[in-house]
Amino acid sequence: MKRALPTIFALALILVGCGIVSDSPASGQNDGNVIFRWGSFGLGAKANNESSSPEFVNRPFDVVAVVAGNASDMALDSNGNVWTWGDGSKGVLGDGSTADKISNPVEVSGLPAIVKIAEADDTDVALAANGTVWGWGWNEAGQLCLGNKTDFKRPVELSLSGVVAMAGAGRHMLYLLASGALEACGDNSDGQLGDGSFTGSTTPVAVQGLPSAVSAISAGQTDSTALLSNGQVWDWGYNKYGQLGDGKTQSSDTPVAVELPTTARQVYTGGDDSKDGQSIALLSDGTVWGWGNDRYGQLGNGRTGNATVPVKASSLPRERTWTYVVSGGSDSFAVDSNGDVWGWGNNDEGQVGTGSSSDVLHPVEVLRGADMVSATADDSVAQVGF
Repeated sequence: MKRALPTIFALALILVGCGIVSDSPASGQNDGNVIFRWGSFGLGAKANNESSSPEFVNRPFDVVAVVAGNASDMALDSNGNVWTWGDGSKGVLGDGSTADKISNPVEVSGLPAIVKIAEADDTDVALAANGTVWGWGWNEAGQLCLGNKTDFKRPVELSLSGVVAMAGAGRHMLYLLASGALEACGDNSDGQLGDGSFTGSTTPVAVQGLPSAVSAISAGQTDSTALLSNGQVWDWGYNKYGQLGDGKTQSSDTPVAVELPTTARQVYTGGDDSKDGQSIALLSDGTVWGWGNDRYGQLGNGRTGNATVPVKASSLPRERTWTYVVSGGSDSFAVDSNGDVWGWGNNDEGQVGTGSSSDVLHPVEVLRGADMVSATADDSVAQVGF
């Protein structure tokens, strides 16, 4: 699922080290929030599939949130409308078809005003202002919590209540409730639903064993992550490469505590196939740490290998103040207080955004002025405000 979008506006490109840094749009194109995208949608030899440096997405709306998916991307505009673009397989674009829409986002019709969006591979979900949850696309493992495994080409209301946030990857979804409890649906072959079993579910099951309320969630292909209100990070699911951060390599069907040196402010879990994955966390002391697969140096410590316990991303520039971190398929990003995006790791599809396909062991600056970044598999997307 890979396609690059054509450059709609002129870019000012500045060569910095081995990275391409994208600046503000050309004069006359600097109003509102816009979208940059780079990497690949995985569409093979199809035209307009890949971009190795950030390019503008042609959008007729003002952006307030963006989410990268395995095959497509989503955006939320200031009026509560949802827009999608990319590979249309499984109906993930929500427009009633399976056709690709690469160059121009399409509006997803039939939704109430939306306040939050999330994406798991070919599955999209949206939380409305009225508290209802909607989903569409791939539902092979029942990740939409509808009690069936039917794909949907248009949005359908999900049988969920009290949801305040969603996250997913692969064939499972997590739903955070206002109470701080966590529910999950979909594939559970590696324990990624966290309910104490390895049996999948098409209806919500409660994640077991978390010691306090959850404040944020993230998910990899076959593992899941919760940030608790006390700043602890807990993981569950597949663990061959240390994805759970507990010093072991045994999978777990219930959450286990990640051995971090201090509390976390934010965490983002990634992975690019069903038996892979890593997590990146921003800690309360401002440092960045990672654990799990490190084949391409995606943990940011200037080396390759795996880490069953968190290691410090020591290759990041020391003079920067970090505000957000992201983990893609086998690459990672960190955003500093200036909105500058730094990327590193696997870059075979241009997903780091350096203008080449060479892997990046030490972080390089790839984009400026970002408000939000999301990444998955071989695709990355950012919201930039002007």
